[in-house]
Amino acid sequence: MHGENQLGEKEHGIEAGSVDRHTSLRNCAFAIMNKQIDTTAPMPNWAAEALAMPCRSGFLDVHGCAIHYLAWGDTTMPPLMLIHGNAASAEWWRFVAPLLASEYHVIAPDLGGMGDSAHCGRYERERYAEQVMAVADTLAPGLPPFMLGHSLGGYVAIMAGCAHSERMAGLVILDSPAREPAGTTFAPKVNSSPVPKIYKDRATALQRFKLLPEQPVNCGFYLDHIAQTSIKEEAGGWRWKFDPAATSHQRRLEFVQDLLDMHCPVSLMWGGLSERFDDFARGITRAAFGCIYPLVEIPNARHHVMLDEPLALVTALRTQLAVWRIGSSSRKWKPQP
Repeated sequence: MHGENQLGEKEHGIEAGSVDRHTSLRNCAFAIMNKQIDTTAPMPNWAAEALAMPCRSGFLDVHGCAIHYLAWGDTTMPPLMLIHGNAASAEWWRFVAPLLASEYHVIAPDLGGMGDSAHCGRYERERYAEQVMAVADTLAPGLPPFMLGHSLGGYVAIMAGCAHSERMAGLVILDSPAREPAGTTFAPKVNSSPVPKIYKDRATALQRFKLLPEQPVNCGFYLDHIAQTSIKEEAGGWRWKFDPAATSHQRRLEFVQDLLDMHCPVSLMWGGLSERFDDFARGITRAAFGCIYPLVEIPNARHHVMLDEPLALVTALRTQLAVWRIGSSSRKWKPQP
């Protein structure tokens, strides 16, 4: 039992012809690694069509925390959970999810304290794993989900798999190294939110938007969409949607054995230009999993893979999930020693 209750759902979409309404907001550039990324370039047709695809938006109560989600596709199809990274949201999947919705019921939750989910003050990473499973169980009851996690979301997916891999269809871990170098430290754990930064107007907030970790991006329209959906109006101005307390919780630095012990298929993917998935991470990954799990490098992509090569990412996912589905129809998958 996850303690979840469905609070409500609505369907919405954007007409393909209305995408240009964002143009007035795009006439700014975002400072990324001290360079300016021009987001005024036209959105490609495939992206406009993806943005126009209707999706469902709703909230679930999970142990007293209102968890927001977006969902695309037929609810009778195999569920595919998309888990975002730190300080991010379901909107990071906005141009990826629709391209997978013809074959999967695609579900993208906002982790607690991020996106449009409640600021509940309980942000342990293991709790996030239970939130994700609660959403899957409620929206796709009785169906084993595929799960893709990016960055922090990759570790959330691993933690969910540690507890529930026997009822998962497969895990894809995207640019989340399974082991950190010795001596790696993260921000100290905090128990309450500091006062959030309030900006005087929307334009000022957008000008301060940056990626963490910082990187240039290949798809300016994607970066623009994320920036536009990362802020909200509040008394006195505009602020980031995430609760600062949700971004700094500690996590373990080692997940190699957890991945080896999974009772479901696993694939590890990363950006070919990712500084986060550096030579150390690649060496550990190939040594630990090279003869066991599929390893996929997405060319010309940095850590935020979907912002650089969204179509290559979709192709890799379609291929990997299709292989697993074919395999599961003919035999029960079991990891090789």
